Amino acid sequence: MSVPQRSEIVVVGGGVVGASIAYHLAERGKTDVTLVERKRLTNGSTWHAAGLVGQLRSSSSLTQLMRKSVEIYQTLEAKTGYATGWRGVGGLRVASSPGRWEELQRVYTQGKSYGFDIHLVSAAEAGELFPLLNTAGIYGATWTPTDGYVDPNQLTFSFITGARAAGVRVIQDCRVTGVERAGRRVTAVHTEQGRIECDVAVNATGMWGAETARLAEVHLAVNAVEHQYVVTEKSDGIPRDLPTFRDPDARFYLKPEAGALVIGGWEEGTRACWRTIPYDLGPELFKPDHERFECLAEGAAHRVPLFGDLGIHTWVNGPIPFSPDAEPVMGLTEDLDNLFHCCGFSAGIAAAGGAGDAMASWIIDGDPGMDLWPFDVRRFGAPHNVPAVLETLSVQAYGHYYDVAYPNRPAHPPRGQRRSTIYDRLDARGAVFGAKFGFERANWFATGDASRHETPTFGRSEAWPFIEAEHTAVREAVGVIDQSSFVKFRIRGRGALATLQRVAGAEMDVAVGKVVYTQLLNARGGIEADVTVTRLGEDDFYLVTGSGFGRHDITFLLQHAPDDGSLTVDDVSSAWGVLNVCGPRSRGLLQSLSSCDLGNEAFRYMTAQHIDLGWAPVLALRATYAGELGWELHVPSEYLRDLYDKIVAAGEDLGLRDVGYRAIESLRLEKQYLAWAGDIRSDNNPYEAGLGFAVKPDKPALLAGPALRAIREAGPAQRLCWFSTNADVTTHGGELLAHPGSGIQASVRSAGFGFTVRRTIFSAYLPAAIAGERDFEVEVMNQRFAATRHDLPLYDPKGARVRC
Repeated sequence: MSVPQRSEIVVVGGGVVGASIAYHLAERGKTDVTLVERKRLTNGSTWHAAGLVGQLRSSSSLTQLMRKSVEIYQTLEAKTGYATGWRGVGGLRVASSPGRWEELQRVYTQGKSYGFDIHLVSAAEAGELFPLLNTAGIYGATWTPTDGYVDPNQLTFSFITGARAAGVRVIQDCRVTGVERAGRRVTAVHTEQGRIECDVAVNATGMWGAETARLAEVHLAVNAVEHQYVVTEKSDGIPRDLPTFRDPDARFYLKPEAGALVIGGWEEGTRACWRTIPYDLGPELFKPDHERFECLAEGAAHRVPLFGDLGIHTWVNGPIPFSPDAEPVMGLTEDLDNLFHCCGFSAGIAAAGGAGDAMASWIIDGDPGMDLWPFDVRRFGAPHNVPAVLETLSVQAYGHYYDVAYPNRPAHPPRGQRRSTIYDRLDARGAVFGAKFGFERANWFATGDASRHETPTFGRSEAWPFIEAEHTAVREAVGVIDQSSFVKFRIRGRGALATLQRVAGAEMDVAVGKVVYTQLLNARGGIEADVTVTRLGEDDFYLVTGSGFGRHDITFLLQHAPDDGSLTVDDVSSAWGVLNVCGPRSRGLLQSLSSCDLGNEAFRYMTAQHIDLGWAPVLALRATYAGELGWELHVPSEYLRDLYDKIVAAGEDLGLRDVGYRAIESLRLEKQYLAWAGDIRSDNNPYEAGLGFAVKPDKPALLAGPALRAIREAGPAQRLCWFSTNADVTTHGGELLAHPGSGIQASVRSAGFGFTVRRTIFSAYLPAAIAGERDFEVEVMNQRFAATRHDLPLYDPKGARVRC
């Protein structure tokens, strides 16, 4: 087939993901689609993929995406007439350590909260489900009846067969050599066989994802690493319907294959394959690395003794895509409005069906139909795109893929990439750092001679008393927090106000000096961002968002901004450091350093002023995420160090304490302050989230206006509610919330301990019909505890302390 001069949609990449996207576009009626493949279909990493399909993920949306894959694989052959090799044999995951068993029990509860069919089984029951199993040392397991495996090549060609039947063009041996763009849009794709004009382009090139993106001057954090598995000789001792199997403590996975076993895993010591992947790479493999595979082989032979008795028939060591967190990248970047990315899948076979369906919805409807932030391309940015950093991150993510997911597990190298100018000061005062978007941030402070060691745990670690002391200092005295990792944008020009009025739910035409707490809203009324915007001048606004959300948030704004030069957006994050000084003694401390009047009448809550502090010029925002009197001090970076020293000196007699991000979480939960990506996401609207006070749905130009007015009229179908329990239990989110009276269940969003109120606090969405009920139960590790719903925050419910 020859290259057309024009195609409405061009999909680049003929692996299983690209094939799925083309198929699902055709299913939705988009048949003017051209799929272009560099060599032959499946020649990237699809051809040597192992083919396991597991569904349960860390969020309900991701689980929904994987479940969609299974739903598609169960029926695809009947629709296309081409076999997929799908076998729904179930999946068993065992715990060979106490920590893993605790994790699996929490995973089980989390899965139930999503309405997912998952079961806890004993070691003996695991042996019945998987007859080849050596059950010695197994603490328990999870059983997922609907998991299974598929043949990657057959699956790809089944998608292609269905797509072709609907009219999709599939062109092989045709490398893409360039991407033509005009402003914020792709206008054509250049190939070895000619130019294809298009309305939409899709980058589904797997491990070549970053290189394809660079053709359009876009940057993605996708890399290729070596991955190994072996196929054993056949044996009559292998049951025909053997389930898939994982022993993450031994780092290996297993699936049956035509009377043999496939054994692979996620061992330490893999390597990033290339800085630039050869464009002409075909179905080629690397030499086996026996030494690196040894630990997997030993673990597998112990847990599945038959493996030790079988010879190796085939050895596969091939390149697979990997991102800095081992998850794929999907969606749009800030650079282009019609170049969609769907690549970097380390588990592409499991995700391909759901990903293709979601991408078709994203392209056609402007929305994937679910919140996909954990897969969103914009969760990475410039810090991750440095080649040496990307290589290190991907190799680390690979080697720690099967680690127990302790909520306080330490960040792995590379570390120290981005540092505040007071990093060494915080280090000297006992900071225990974590990493966020490459930035070193203090999680907590080990004061005095205390050790900075923290044991990874689902419970209360050695850090607990220090976090409590930091929390108490903010509530009773004063704390100082380095929040320089905030992302800060300067939005200026005659189009600035109109753009913000279009995307922000709140009224943005406010007095100069006003700080506005607002959400950026999509056309459905979904919350795309949760930010503060300060008006610095008639056409000058200062937007502040979380450390890892900047690329995401500004992309959404730019997609709805004019392209006539009336708006400029500058990322000023590195230019400004931020110190948050908060607590009942914060005014006295800061006033001792300033000639400006910081009294309540002179400097009102949610306003900003340019003031002097010590020897520094400061943009001070009287705003809080801790629920106490306080200021965010935005300071040119070169002044930050001296200002911090002066604040520390001035606070010596006031009970000043350095405060880390763990204490911030505790403080905000007591006030029911929301966290984006946790309590609120793109599939939540302000009315159901309790943010009706923050939106003006009747603003004429508001993108979300029609949707918000409809929700206001009908009332939200669900509501975000807040709960607490005084049970001695540690929660982290993902637990199950149950209403015994109705049998309705929900998944916990945010969770943690409130040190002032001495209760565990958490949030969850409930159907509106029962949102007024009081008595609930929260399930943690298969145990239930009484929980109470609260109308108002447990701490300072009227918000008096922030306004004093």
